[in-house]
Amino acid sequence: MFLAGLGNGFGTYRVSFGLLLANLVIAGCDYRPAVIGQEDVLVILASDEDRLLLEPLIAEVFGRELATPAPEPYFKLLWASPVQFETYKNYKSLIIASLANPVDSTGDILIRKILGAERVNEARQGGNPFFVATDYLAEGQMFMGLTALDAIQAHKALSERKQWIFNQFEQQLLVRQSKIVYRYGVRKKLMEEMEEKYGWGLRIQNDYLMIREKAGRNFVWLGRGYPYRWLSVHWVERGDTVRISPEWSWQQMAYIAEELFTDSAGTSILYVDSLFRTTEVGEENGHDILILRGVWGHKQQVAGGPFFTYVFRDVQQNRIYFITGLVFNPGGLKSLLIRRQEVIARTVHTFRKPPVYVRRSRKENLI
Repeated sequence: MFLAGLGNGFGTYRVSFGLLLANLVIAGCDYRPAVIGQEDVLVILASDEDRLLLEPLIAEVFGRELATPAPEPYFKLLWASPVQFETYKNYKSLIIASLANPVDSTGDILIRKILGAERVNEARQGGNPFFVATDYLAEGQMFMGLTALDAIQAHKALSERKQWIFNQFEQQLLVRQSKIVYRYGVRKKLMEEMEEKYGWGLRIQNDYLMIREKAGRNFVWLGRGYPYRWLSVHWVERGDTVRISPEWSWQQMAYIAEELFTDSAGTSILYVDSLFRTTEVGEENGHDILILRGVWGHKQQVAGGPFFTYVFRDVQQNRIYFITGLVFNPGGLKSLLIRRQEVIARTVHTFRKPPVYVRRSRKENLI
């Protein structure tokens, strides 16, 4: 999804543009204002001349979509004129981009003021064409300055590092989302209970409750109210007997959905859609992981939404873990909600040896 930039023409701005640049305070200032704007809006400041060449290149990096199943963008791209710098300088995700060819009177001036003439000249002579930093103009911001000789140089550099660049902006968004998730604290007693019983832990958001617990099948299901968000943890014992592969992981995900997500009567209620599936390789908390993404559906109701599953091996415990997050928000956006689920999933931690869980009798509990 693209948001239209404001003020595509520059004629009414040229008188005041020099005044805006004169007011810039970039280097040597410790104070950073708080970020503003929507979480998933990425602002790109570029001249009209440069936008024509850069728009398909930026879309190639940030055009990723989440199947919900209707596609939702991870970032909504908002293009604006460099003369609107004062309006957008404190936005949460910001790119200032300029090409030496074609020459223009707005973006070329702004990029030199922001990055410095030396860095710009070096980039346009074959050096690194982009500069990426957090908290550059505002606290909590992800910023990138892009400057290249022409679109050919920009395309080559962005193509080589597009996943890395996307990850920088995504990680900073998750850092900001973490503050939202945990602003009211955590469910400390529930966290301690899971650690004591099962040998794993999560930083469980304060308003999550236990929905279903199946100790005999190594499954815990947590969730919160509307818009509905569910988290589950499932683990496979004797992990050294299993080779983790995408095929095996998806088979296990189907088992989790259809056999473990059940109603109070034990009836299967969920399934994993055969479409919209993706598999990624990543790393989290020192573990190599597979990340499954797709769409779940409800067997008894017209309901469904996006999900992810982190699959990783814990050598010390000899287990394979499946950490799954699901979202149900009919008629509403889901991209930010599923990312908040991932914030919690990424806090998973395990202990060297899992405890032996012994179910106590009612008499023992009363002592």
